[in-house]
Amino acid sequence: MEKTTHAVQTAGNLLADEREYARYLIDIAADMIVSVDAERRIKLFNKTAETVYGYTADEMVGQPITAMYDNPEEYKAIGEQMRRDGRFVGEIVGRKKNGDRFPVFVTAVLLHNTEGVVIGSVGYSRDLTADKKAAAVEREYIAMLGEEKLKKEVEHITRHDMKSPLSSVIGFADLLLGDETLAEEHKQLIRIIYNSGVKALRMVNLSLDLLKIERGVYPLDPQSVRLVPIFLDMQNDNLSLLRSKRLSVVFLIQTIPHNAEQLQAQSGRLVVLGEEIMCYNIFANLFKNAVEAAPPGTPITIRVECPPDPGHITIAIHNAGAVPVEIRDHFFEKYATASKKGGTGLGTYSAQRLTETLGGRITMETAEATGTTVTVTLPRASPGSTGARPWSTPLGA
Repeated sequence: MEKTTHAVQTAGNLLADEREYARYLIDIAADMIVSVDAERRIKLFNKTAETVYGYTADEMVGQPITAMYDNPEEYKAIGEQMRRDGRFVGEIVGRKKNGDRFPVFVTAVLLHNTEGVVIGSVGYSRDLTADKKAAAVEREYIAMLGEEKLKKEVEHITRHDMKSPLSSVIGFADLLLGDETLAEEHKQLIRIIYNSGVKALRMVNLSLDLLKIERGVYPLDPQSVRLVPIFLDMQNDNLSLLRSKRLSVVFLIQTIPHNAEQLQAQSGRLVVLGEEIMCYNIFANLFKNAVEAAPPGTPITIRVECPPDPGHITIAIHNAGAVPVEIRDHFFEKYATASKKGGTGLGTYSAQRLTETLGGRITMETAEATGTTVTVTLPRASPGSTGARPWSTPLGA
């Protein structure tokens, strides 16, 4: 008798242990597990379900399953499908204890006893909120990529189509410059038209190459480029803004001030290895930024250093304004801009990418007391090299 009693107790303990272990596995499951009886009243409500719905198991056990649904009609439709098919797989809208609605993916099956009578059902479900948000973000990202691709294609077509009319403007201006009957003052105006057309065309060509530069596969063809014509050009391009802000431009060569005539005399010395349009783009962007940032009535200084080492030339552009604190740490990053109407934040980024493409380096220093200096170092061409024809000089001049 004692042995029989002990065996029964042992079996009972093993059964209790198995039930406890099974309950443990149910509670640590990543999915919500909920079972109901034949009247669809909750019998089991695991820990994950407690976390998601906000109810405790004690609050939910014995309650109708409708408490978990947001829409009673959805509850009825799923009940009919369960009775018909014996299972349901799909998405429903749940309602939490705090009233929040949320998407739930449910897999539910009917439970039968040994005689085949329905005794209830069990459902495995998962909160889809995070998945829905991730999918929405992915859709937005894909849409953005599509829009960006379309934008790039339109820009590419536009740039390509601009080349034809610009070439016509340049060619017509060049033709007029060969007319000996034109007065010199008229030729000077035509040279301005010609130069502007050449700049625009070369900028269009450069923009078509920027993708190659971004990918690091641009086929660089370095030539001797004279800096003086570029310096004078970028000054002339900003003449109206310089005058309206009463800004002066000071050129220093090895710390010695140079006027325009003296600067021209240095043209053969200030020659770098690169491509003309890239060099113009670098300094035009940096100079324009300096003009826009400089306080009225202050000087903009362009200091050129030609060290004894013939390997490089350093050009520093300084203005008395300070870079806003919020963009100092990412001054050369794409789209970095602050308090600048119409600013895109691409000028300094472009200058950095082009400088690096030419094998140079670029840095920035700024402080409220001393202003801002952007320094560009480029490979130096052989002393006395005349380089290619300066792009600001018309073919017909």
